[in-house]
Order: sequence, then structure tokens, then C-alpha cells
Amino acid sequence: MKALPQFSRAQHGVILLLGAALLLLWGWRANFGQAPSPPPPLDLSPVFVEVAGAAGRPGVYQFEQPPVLSDLWRLSGAPGTAPSVPDRLASGSRVGIGPDGRYQLGRMAGAQLLTLGLPIDLNTANAEDLDALPSLGPTLAKRIIDYRQKHGPFKKIADLEKVPGIGSKKLEKISASLIINNGDKDSPGK
Repeated sequence: MKALPQFSRAQHGVILLLGAALLLLWGWRANFGQAPSPPPPLDLSPVFVEVAGAAGRPGVYQFEQPPVLSDLWRLSGAPGTAPSVPDRLASGSRVGIGPDGRYQLGRMAGAQLLTLGLPIDLNTANAEDLDALPSLGPTLAKRIIDYRQKHGPFKKIADLEKVPGIGSKKLEKISASLIINNGDKDSPGK
């Protein structure tokens, strides 16, 4: 039987250091002790644009990215030549097309916006749009319009509590469905 080689104290130290270095390398490569990093957020929010009026195929169109008017013009079968407007249409836009090929840009109705999961702009909505909000009703919708006309545009969603009949519970129910005209969602706490 053959005897095992004898290592000196220095050789044992080198072997231990190499082993520790390999273990650390493996741990670093495997992110040992750390939670895995989350995947980058994907913006899968579709863009909805409504076409109404003299288009051959009126309706709501869904896009992955905000479309230009000429794309919408071709898809909807609108009359005449598509206008060459380079601006992109925001989600929730409404394009009314006349028989002469003229168009008017606006915003979809409140009930339609809510159905598509899009928010209603508190500072541009009419009473009918606001009436579409859950548990609001025509009386409170009119009070909101009256308050806005008397005091000017809302600065934040939480300012709705200043409208008679809107308390914190009602505000909590409707705030997720509202935005302020800068396009950012605002929460009641802001």
C-alpha cells in the first residue's frame, strides 16, 4: 500500500486559499445570498383611439404605440387623403371625421374611457363623463363641475374632498379612475 503524500503547513494554506477562492467565485456567479433581480418592467399598456363620423370603419382601434393620424386614417377607411400631422395620438383620443375629410380631435366619453381602463381627466370632463364614475351620480357630477367653474381647475385629486358630498370613502372609490390634466395619476394622499 502506498502512503499518501505529506503536505507542509504552507502547502495546506495554499490549498485552503484556493478552495475558498473557488467557493467565493461560485457564490458570486450564483448571486449566493441575494434575491434575484426582477425583470425590467414591460410597458404593455395598449393605446386606444376612437374614430367616429364619416370613416368607412368607425370604432375603437388598439395600438401598441401611439399612432399618427395618417395610420388611423388608413385603418378606418376615412375619406380623402390622410392629413400629414406628425404628432402622435394619445390613448383615449377621439377623432371625428367629416364627409369632406376634415377632422376634429377630442377625448372619448367618460364611460368608454372607464370601460377601456383609461382614466378621466378631472379638469376637462363634463358632467356626463363624471357621472360614469362608480357611485358618483349626476348630482355629485354637477357639483364637481360647479366647483371647478367657481374655483378653477383642480390641482390634485384630493381637492375633490372640498366638493360638498364627497368624503374620503367616496374619494377612495373614484380616485383610481381620475387624472389631472398633466397626464400623471394623482392619489388622494398627494
